[in-house]
Amino acid sequence: MTVPVEVREHWQEARTSARNDGLVPALTLLSRALSPGVAPRGPRGHAVVPRELLGEYAEFGDDEDGDGGPDPVPGLAVLSPADAARGPAGPDAHDWGTGLAWLRLGASERLREACLVYLAGRQVEGSSLLLQQLVKGALADVLIDHLEIEGVLDDLAEGPDDSADDSPLAPARPLDGAALARLQAQITQADRALLRLLGAYGFTAEGPGRAAYASELLADVYCGWPGPAGDTAQNVDSRKGKV
Repeated sequence: MTVPVEVREHWQEARTSARNDGLVPALTLLSRALSPGVAPRGPRGHAVVPRELLGEYAEFGDDEDGDGGPDPVPGLAVLSPADAARGPAGPDAHDWGTGLAWLRLGASERLREACLVYLAGRQVEGSSLLLQQLVKGALADVLIDHLEIEGVLDDLAEGPDDSADDSPLAPARPLDGAALARLQAQITQADRALLRLLGAYGFTAEGPGRAAYASELLADVYCGWPGPAGDTAQNVDSRKGKV
């Protein structure tokens, strides 16, 4: 089984958009590319979608607000499973889940860049926080995580083992569910490490914590976690309205 070249291109575009523009614009782009006119649902029926797309989903018709809870970040809506049966089938689960990994990597890279800017402007005893050994070590660990994740995702560009086509646009092989869940967990760990470096600022209304929270919510809804902690429905219901 392979993934078409155009799907992989959408994955890469989502990463670039998340890094340059933010999570909501990137999710809008990915949703329109892989799930046009349909709210992409997780395995238990939940969905996290850009609010501007609700009017494009056939399951809602003229009810553009749907029945979701509070927005986890401005412009992003969480939909309950109640409307799942009303709409047509959503995107391929592997294509969508892997696309979210690309998107979340870009969002995590955006968070890393914001962290660097913030720490560069903070002084401790006349020295930038970026020069502190523990801070440099933590940032290096996150960078290594990002490079590892990028390597895994870039490897999807390779064709099957018996394929002679080794170009960057060769058909991709999808990750299995367990591998994808581990990748999502690694992105979440990187985000949490960066938020710890930001201290209280990372969790203020104007800080980057809400976008990191929304990124983690995407993984909870669509991919879950390996092991007993992967009860997606409980994770989503416990998170709604807590930002």
